[in-house]
Amino acid sequence: MRVYQPASQAVAQAGLAHVASASFLASRVVPTGGYAVALAGGVALARAAQVAGARIGYGASLAAMLQTIAVLGPSRVSVPLTQALSAPLLGRLHARGRHFAAQVGACAAIRAADQLVFTLFYIWIVGGVAAYAAAYDAIAGRIPGAPEGTVAALTATALALAAWTVFASVVQVLVYRAALRRWPAANAARDRRDSPAPASDDDGAAGAAPRPRYDPRAVALAAVVAFCVLIATTAWFVLGAVAAWLTIAWATARADRSPVRAGLALAALLAGGALVFNLIGGTDLDLMLRRTIRAGLLVLVATWLRAAAGEDGLREVARRSLRVARRLPAMSEASEILDRLGAGGALGASGRALVAEVRHVRRRPAALAAAVLRWVGAEAERFREAPPPAVAPELLRAAWRDRVLVAAVIAAVAGAVVAG
Repeated sequence: MRVYQPASQAVAQAGLAHVASASFLASRVVPTGGYAVALAGGVALARAAQVAGARIGYGASLAAMLQTIAVLGPSRVSVPLTQALSAPLLGRLHARGRHFAAQVGACAAIRAADQLVFTLFYIWIVGGVAAYAAAYDAIAGRIPGAPEGTVAALTATALALAAWTVFASVVQVLVYRAALRRWPAANAARDRRDSPAPASDDDGAAGAAPRPRYDPRAVALAAVVAFCVLIATTAWFVLGAVAAWLTIAWATARADRSPVRAGLALAALLAGGALVFNLIGGTDLDLMLRRTIRAGLLVLVATWLRAAAGEDGLREVARRSLRVARRLPAMSEASEILDRLGAGGALGASGRALVAEVRHVRRRPAALAAAVLRWVGAEAERFREAPPPAVAPELLRAAWRDRVLVAAVIAAVAGAVVAG
């Protein structure tokens, strides 16, 4: 590894992307409060855009998100996504001296669009607008004077989203502006001189994940096919076909078990939510079961993608995808920064450094914010660039089993559709 050089612009942005990766990863792991946890990562990305421009800022943001997906898979990616989308823009607006109101407006527009998409997706997954309105009516009927019906349900949802959008955008902009004004360059440099660089997180070295059996590209393609089919229908034949394929694919994949526990917990949570939602809405038993099973299968497919492809495999798929799209804005920058980030093992060491930073701090918002800001600056300065990525040739060598994997999911779905 080459030691971090402050004069190197590319490594500097990689250090900030590393901080964002650690923060975003933690925000996806914690059961509640993911928005607050992701603020530190948003500050790092805003700083990247402030000093190097929006294009590099968004490249760092994309690299950070891809890094967390490689480590954890795509589940709960929506938690830090709003800040990943808005932080670089807010950093540039701050650099150009834009007023507070302009920054809040830009942040709110991005947050509103993002939340609208994910809210509609959730409504669709749990059963559509009719079931959503029925569940709302079952709750609103217990409140005297509360309006009922589909329009009332959608209006209440829109008002709740608007209130959260305004509150979260104001807090986000206030935190970013305060952090960027007081960026602790001097303190970070002092910490880098006085403190040893965090060691790599080698806790799992003794129990390293097995080398994946399938080419990660085939795993990603098969998972996308299965995911799209589950979004399109809840027919029993299709659900059964996807479940059967997933069982065989999981049994033959030499899967990494590290993301399985979290994936099962999230699958149970989403499936349980769909079940409760449809119970409240009075959905008939057959449709309720199909919607519940689909919700669980969606998370299980995402979990299998991470487990079967492995961290290195998903990172290589992301790297190659970025290279294919290198002519698009920020893609080449994201590719370069992702290469410099390396494996995700150091994220654990960064997380422990944050715990050590805040352990003895008074539990007051100002004191905690100052401690987190010190951690952001220090971790970015202490970042060590990864060596050039080297992927084992057999990891990306398509074989007959990879073709069978993709063909099997297509055949299973096609057969189910024909039989249905």
